[in-house]
Amino acid sequence: MKKLRRIKPGQRKQERREAQAELQKRAAAFLDHSMECAVCGTEFERNAETVKTWQVMVNEDRVRLTCPRCWDLVLERLEKEQ
Repeated sequence: MKKLRRIKPGQRKQERREAQAELQKRAAAFLDHSMECAVCGTEFERNAETVKTWQVMVNEDRVRLTCPRCWDLVLERLEKEQ
């Protein structure tokens, strides 16, 4: 039985190239971001605990880290506004 292809091979290669380029662009943004809290300026030390507790926000090409203490303040402010 003959398999039917829904996508042409050239189109599949083009989509793969575009996805790879997007991945490299996003990975570069993570490598170049600041290593401190965006709110209070606390230094981010890369270890198992901080990686699990700190929040990472990505907007467009901008990466922002937020420490747990400041993240709680942000959540409180959001609850008050609602």
